[in-house]
Amino acid sequence: MAEQAQNEVLERQRIEERLQELERRLAALEIRAESPAGTPHETLFPKSLKIKEKRATSTSAVPVLGKAVLAIAGAYLLRAVAESGAVPRWIMLVAGIAYAAIWLVWAVRSHRNSHFASVVFGLTAAVILPPLLWEGTVRFQALTAGFAAAVLVGAVVLSLVLAWKDKLEAIPWIATVAAVGTAMALIIATHELRALTTALLTIALATEVVACFERWINLRLVTALAADFAVILLGLVMTSTNGVPASYRAMSPEELNGYCVALMLIYAGSLAVRAFVMRKKLTFGEVTQAAVASVIGTWVSLSATHGESARPLGTVFLMLALVCYWGALRRFAGPEEKRNRRVSANYAAGLVLAGTLLLFNGNFRVVALSLAAIAAVGVFTRTKYLSLGIHGTFYLLAAGAACHLFGYIGKSLAGSVPGWPNWGFWLVVLAGLLSYLLGSQASAEGWRARILWFVPAAVVASAAAALVVIAIADMAAGELSASRLSMLRTVVTCVMALGLGYAGSRWNRIELGWVAYGAIGLGALKLVAEDLRFGNAATLMVSLLFYGLILILLPRLTRFGRVEV
Repeated sequence: MAEQAQNEVLERQRIEERLQELERRLAALEIRAESPAGTPHETLFPKSLKIKEKRATSTSAVPVLGKAVLAIAGAYLLRAVAESGAVPRWIMLVAGIAYAAIWLVWAVRSHRNSHFASVVFGLTAAVILPPLLWEGTVRFQALTAGFAAAVLVGAVVLSLVLAWKDKLEAIPWIATVAAVGTAMALIIATHELRALTTALLTIALATEVVACFERWINLRLVTALAADFAVILLGLVMTSTNGVPASYRAMSPEELNGYCVALMLIYAGSLAVRAFVMRKKLTFGEVTQAAVASVIGTWVSLSATHGESARPLGTVFLMLALVCYWGALRRFAGPEEKRNRRVSANYAAGLVLAGTLLLFNGNFRVVALSLAAIAAVGVFTRTKYLSLGIHGTFYLLAAGAACHLFGYIGKSLAGSVPGWPNWGFWLVVLAGLLSYLLGSQASAEGWRARILWFVPAAVVASAAAALVVIAIADMAAGELSASRLSMLRTVVTCVMALGLGYAGSRWNRIELGWVAYGAIGLGALKLVAEDLRFGNAATLMVSLLFYGLILILLPRLTRFGRVEV
């Protein structure tokens, strides 16, 4: 029985091998039937077919290059006819534009047969069109800059449309780079900013639109740089303090402002569509370009309108900040959208700061930024998003800078003692105190969570020390000498550091200990810069005594706090 079963297995293997051999022969016969007469027998084998295909590819490159050379020769023929004057130049130039378009179409149609031919024919079209537009606009002056700009936009749009179906990469790149380079060269040569800037912004819009469909994402870098360049040049030329140069046509502030708004809308709109609507993961390049476009547009708009556009821009920025905060808190709440959430939150903070600076003046800025700091920390207590805690600190610092808080504290603790502060000072200190109390109670333990509240604590503590110095100096009624004033400041700094160290150890607030050590570090600099310079033997003895005691006591307090934890 075992031998019979083994024989059956061997017989089955022979039958399978025979069937495979028959299938190979039938396939060979089918290839021979479909091949032209006289085809060598070797072409039926895969290895021979690969060798022949490589040889055909290598030898087909030469005819492709020959066709490209003939195409360029045809372009020179059109140029010669245009120079002869036998036919109106504009007719020959239009014929040359159509001739370049034909080669662009041929480049797309050739892609399925030969990628090499497609790239070569696309480069051929790029070699023909830019010099033709340059000579027609600059040399012959038979074409207007507006017509040339329209042709460049048409070439880019045509390349995108033709390459859309097969998702070709090379053709749009070639057409866009050639168009952008030609437009920038024509701007420099013709000084025609209107039409060519419009062309560059239109090309940028086209690439942003196709990027929303995940096509040619990296191509936007080229058009973005060109659009930024054009609007910056507009701002430099049209808002020059010496007036608009004679070779340029002046623009009204409204027209110039329109270009700025267009630049900002293109990139902000693209970012909003890709992030909020399509839920795409944002890239570093598009996030950076949107911010750069906003900065450029705002600067040129303010320069063009002499600051009159500040309030409308500020209002728009604050409204956009609300949208970005909604995106950070709601739209991008999922863990898979961490990048978009961070981008939206950071944009919100920047927009709040920019909108506040543009919309408000003087103490109203201090009020708005202080309220923003308290609001950000209040939302942090509910959501526990660290970015909101950082925003609270950011707004608090901005409010302090707006009311000159830090310069005031610096003068109080190291310079000429100022008078009593205005209400903006008190408002920022109050905002810092509320931010610290709300945020520190809602934060978890650990240095990463506690570091958020270092700045509010430092603002409140340094402001309190400054007020103590001002109060004592005010009570002394100008009788404090420079040596006694330096000693007073050292004593107040040491007492403040000691109090912060005790509070930190008592309530387990390690950020207060950091502020205390920061005060000691600044106190050391003050000893060298002020006490040794203005102090006498008695005041130096007191200053060094307090400073030495604080160096001994503070580590013990903070160590005790760590043991308690």
